[in-house]
Amino acid sequence: MKITDNEKIEALAGEIARDLSLSLFDVEVAREGPRSILRVFVDREGGVSLSEIQSFSRRFGAVLDVEDPVEGPYLLEVSSPGLNRRLRRPEHFAFSVGKRLKVTLTEPREGRRHFVGTLAAADQGGIDLKTDDAVVRIAFGEVRKANLDVTQEELFGKGKKKR
Repeated sequence: MKITDNEKIEALAGEIARDLSLSLFDVEVAREGPRSILRVFVDREGGVSLSEIQSFSRRFGAVLDVEDPVEGPYLLEVSSPGLNRRLRRPEHFAFSVGKRLKVTLTEPREGRRHFVGTLAAADQGGIDLKTDDAVVRIAFGEVRKANLDVTQEELFGKGKKKR
């Protein structure tokens, strides 16, 4: 029985992303019924266009057909990580220092499982999140889920009140 080779998938995707002047943000392989869903997130400084995603998808799909690193049937999904992107790896956090995050812990800490604040620092062991109350040190092993928290005000600026 062939096993899906996640490291090979990531290496192949990274190579194609570099060729297209993109960065590989993340790769997810999930089983859904009888097939796998291969989700690849690509990005670049200033954002990635639909045509760039399409070019990456076509090239990567052709490479997957030849290299065959996925066990059984699969569906390839390629997209940008989005504004409220999920942060899973230490390097995701390192690139997000100074930005607002929503973090959910695996276990409650002092009765709280959800934290929102500005990412003050990130290293290989975890993050320092500046909340309204204090700076909270959170180890990566405690993080169940973390996302950038982009507000509408950041996107659109302060609106004018209608009279």
